[in-house]
Parts: sequence; structure tokens; C-alpha cells
Amino acid sequence: MSLLTASNLTKRYSRGGKTVAAVDDVSFAIAPGETLALAGPSGSGKSTVARLVLRLIEPDGGGIVFEGDDFLALGGTALRTRRARLQMVFQDPLAAFNPRATVARVLDDPLRIHGIAPRTERPRRIAQLLERVGLAAALAQRAIHEISGGQRQRVAIARAIATKPSLIVLDEAVSALDVSVRGQILELLLDLQREQKIAYLFISHDLGVVRAIAHRIVLLDAGRIAESGDARAVIDAPRSAIGKALVAAAPRLDRNIRQDGSSTARQS
Repeated sequence: MSLLTASNLTKRYSRGGKTVAAVDDVSFAIAPGETLALAGPSGSGKSTVARLVLRLIEPDGGGIVFEGDDFLALGGTALRTRRARLQMVFQDPLAAFNPRATVARVLDDPLRIHGIAPRTERPRRIAQLLERVGLAAALAQRAIHEISGGQRQRVAIARAIATKPSLIVLDEAVSALDVSVRGQILELLLDLQREQKIAYLFISHDLGVVRAIAHRIVLLDAGRIAESGDARAVIDAPRSAIGKALVAAAPRLDRNIRQDGSSTARQS
């Protein structure tokens, strides 16, 4: 059973008097607890698909079913309730957050907006969220602009999991991080997935990173699907021209599985 199914998604824009299809007849499904990577070069339509899935923009055609509901038909309270189950982590959390807000304020917002915890309970929940993503509870009093990029991305993940979502969209969520920090964030995402059965729509242009975390992959080129399948199989032997070009450009990133079932990611 699919957690999310996108069918024949289409999004067009007018540019210079011409109509351009940013997304053209794109279909895919994500199972509970699965990571589906959406990969392709800049301008291939990856981020547009992410915004369609989140309903930050509306499609010109196609459908989205999320947790059994026609997601595009939802509105008002029903849509707000369902959005608690569908969260996003952006490439640059400093741009996504108010940089002068404290970490506590950033994490308090989803708890308050979605009625997850009463005011007196929220400081404890915030401390738990920070600890779960590997940060000290004392960091709650720091301003977002005062902490490092890796710490900000951990805060972004903590905010995303605060509502106990079934699906998180990660839009180039590790591409701006140093290699060592990138590996740590991938480890955190894998741990959370094993622990909470969260599904990820993982958007990236870097097939090395995709190979380390994704179960399946959809390759986009100029808004259309060029290739899809098992992530490692596609990356090890791409059939499409864009797949071969992306593999040639990707640094090597291996995921090593430890005997206890956890994993480590490293890039070379």
C-alpha cells in the first residue's frame, strides 16, 4: 500500500510569451518507511515536484493521494490537519527560519500551531526533540543565526519530526553542508527512519548521496521522468543519458552497514 501516490503531475509556466512545462506527466509512489529519491540536474523540475506534493503550488493537471485521501481536494481544517503528517526540510534553514528567532521558538511553533502540547509541556518536548537530533537542550535559548549550519539543519529536522509526520520532503537538505557534517545528517535521517518508520522524498542532484540513503530513484530531465527503479541498480548501471551524466559527476558515497543493523555514510 502506498503512503503517497502522485499521478501524471503537470505544472506549466509562461516565460517570454511561451509556455514551459516545468513538470510534465510525472508519476510515482512512496511506501511507508521508504526513501524515494528525486534526482536530476538544476532546472529538471525536482523542486517544483516537491512544492506540488506539499501543495505550496497547485498542479495544472494530475492527482495526489496521501494517506488514502485526495490531497488536492482537501481545504481548510482538513488540509491543515493533514499537513501535520507531511513536513519539509529545506536546503538552507537560515532562509526558512527567522534568523533572529531562538531555537526554542522555532520548535515551539509546530507544537503550538498543531495543538500537540500545552504551553506548560512544550519546553520539555523541545528538549526531547533537540536531544533526539543530537543537540544539547541548552541550545534552545540560542538564536538561529548564532548556531552552525549543521546545527541549524538538525533543528530543521527536529521541527519536521515534531508533528510525528509519516512523510518528510527533503529538498537538497544536505547539499550545503560540509562532507563530514553531511554524513552525520544522513546517519540521523536513517536512524529516524528505522525508529519512526518515516518515509522520505529525498530531492538531490548528487547521486552519491542518493545511493547512500535511497531505496528507489526517479531521474528527471526537463520536467519528465528519464529513468526510475531501484536506487543502487540505476546508479550502478544507468540507461538514460542524464543518468550517465549524473553518475559521472557524482563523488563516491558508500553506506556501510554495521553488524548491529545501523549504518555509516562516508564520502570520498
